[in-house]
Amino acid sequence: MKKLSAIINALELPYRIKGSDVFITGITYDSRKVNDGTLFVAIKGFNNDGHDHIENALKQGAAAVVVDHEVPFKLTQLIVHDTRSALSELSYEYYGCAYNNFELTGITGTNGKTTMTHLLYQIAEKAGMEPALIGTLGIRTKNGLVEGERTTPESADLAKDFYDLDKQGVSTLFMEVSSHAIALQRIHGLRFDAAVFTNLTQDHLDFHPTMEDYYNTKIKLFEHMKPRACGIINIDDYYGYRLYKELEIGKISYSVENRKANYYFKNLNVDVNGIRGILVTPNAELNITASLLGKFNAENIAGSIATWEQLYPNMKINYDELCFEPVSGRMEMIPTKKATAVIDYAHTPDAMEKALKAASELADRKKIITVFGCGGDRDKAKRPLMGKIAEKYSDTIILTNDNPRNEEPRTIIDEILEGIDNINMVDICIDREQAIKKAWEASIPGDLLMILGKGAETYMEIKGHKLPFNDKELMLKLEQKK
Repeated sequence: MKKLSAIINALELPYRIKGSDVFITGITYDSRKVNDGTLFVAIKGFNNDGHDHIENALKQGAAAVVVDHEVPFKLTQLIVHDTRSALSELSYEYYGCAYNNFELTGITGTNGKTTMTHLLYQIAEKAGMEPALIGTLGIRTKNGLVEGERTTPESADLAKDFYDLDKQGVSTLFMEVSSHAIALQRIHGLRFDAAVFTNLTQDHLDFHPTMEDYYNTKIKLFEHMKPRACGIINIDDYYGYRLYKELEIGKISYSVENRKANYYFKNLNVDVNGIRGILVTPNAELNITASLLGKFNAENIAGSIATWEQLYPNMKINYDELCFEPVSGRMEMIPTKKATAVIDYAHTPDAMEKALKAASELADRKKIITVFGCGGDRDKAKRPLMGKIAEKYSDTIILTNDNPRNEEPRTIIDEILEGIDNINMVDICIDREQAIKKAWEASIPGDLLMILGKGAETYMEIKGHKLPFNDKELMLKLEQKK
């Protein structure tokens, strides 16, 4: 519990107060979570405006509200021009985030964020530290994984998470930072010990008007670094190379095989058993073995080790004893009596091409059967592009549901079909469970069944409802039934 006056001193924004000083017992932007003494911050979302829910917050015991204009209710009001920035500044001050005892690493980019946070988590565990990560799959600590709602939580939730993790003794935290989080001020007020840029490819053009806007939003992460922090950048990516040239702070580069990078591989071998090679670093050559599929995962390993060595240059790791393990729902292989299933979160053209290209390069595979769809209420321009990529690398395509949300599934599928010339290789099965079952039953040993788009997600989002569904669980059930 803190006095409102004690936390508003942290505000960098201009503000005006109407009403008396009050004690605050918590901060929220969700009126349904208001309790006695809560500070309710009215932010504008995609579908709702928090200002419309102030009366409900008051009924539930709100002690004060943060608003962008004066409202006709009898309670203390903190009036600012930007309630989202205020939510961040107030939340991080209330929970004392400036005094956290862990190093904070932010990882941004279209693809690779989840894998890199988990690889860094594995390195930190090997070093004997108490790591945590926050990202698409949720919050992971030594106590397990707690699922979350967003890749990067809203600032009030994030501040509370930081507070709890600090109390648990976490010593290093690896966090995915989405472009939405940056644009919507969720990381406003945070300072990072390291910032990583993985890549930038077409996605979220329903939110960002152009790729240039998408890029300019992503690179704002590097404005949130501590004075002596380092930027770690993938120069194999077009936008990463551009950022490396433009960035005027401490920075290092990584690559798969570009010898001009600070970290790169030589003698790299990628096959169905995983990745083997020598990672050349500024100080040594490291023997790397990983049970991960695809050359792009060599890129993720190089970036993870580069990040670790910038954070902890004096903490030596024996990488010979660290076999990087796959991340749930990221090129995750499930051997069966029929095809080998590969479950991956690929939901962008670039991620799909990397996943399917990696599959096509496996020497001992037979056919590639690809099951995928595209999310509803999201970037529509990528749908025919993903159809074209699936056609290029697959022998058979089954188009199905992938979180259609408020769109009609058949409309989404028709837009994917616009990118496919050979319609004869395509089957349509809107029910995702039946689509996967159909693909598996048609497969034979040696085939690769690529199940793309959802990864480790545990739901199917349809018309505002999240229905239980998980690709991996379904595959395991099919195998058990056989």
